[in-house]
Formats: sequence, C-alpha cells, structure tokens
Amino acid sequence: MLKRISFSSFFISILYFLIYFFVPALKNAVYSGGFWAILHALMGVILIVGVFGIVLFTLHYLFSDPTKK
Repeated sequence: MLKRISFSSFFISILYFLIYFFVPALKNAVYSGGFWAILHALMGVILIVGVFGIVLFTLHYLFSDPTKK
C-alpha cells in the first residue's frame, strides 16, 4: 500500500512539472506565492526523493548479492 502511494505521488509530481513547464498560467500562480508555491515546493521534494530512490534501488539491484538473504 505504501509503495503504491509513493510511486503514484512520484508520477503525479512528474505530471505536475510537465504541466508547469507547458502552462504559463500555472507558472504565474507559483510566482504569486501562497498555496501554489507550497505545492510546487512539495512536488519538487517528492520528485527529488523519487529520483534519488530510483538511483539507490538501481545501484542496490546491480551490486547486491542475489544469493545472500
């Protein structure tokens, strides 16, 4: 359940930044501050943590011993 929530929030943050990149009205809302600026910061943190997790899990998969439990 927690894994599904974390993956879905990561993909929602990717979708948010794609929309942010292509919609000027959302950029203006973020620049004005308030709720949208806080949401933007939260989505940025989720995106950074998600990318870091993907890199970490990939390195763990590549360099861990499959026979060791």
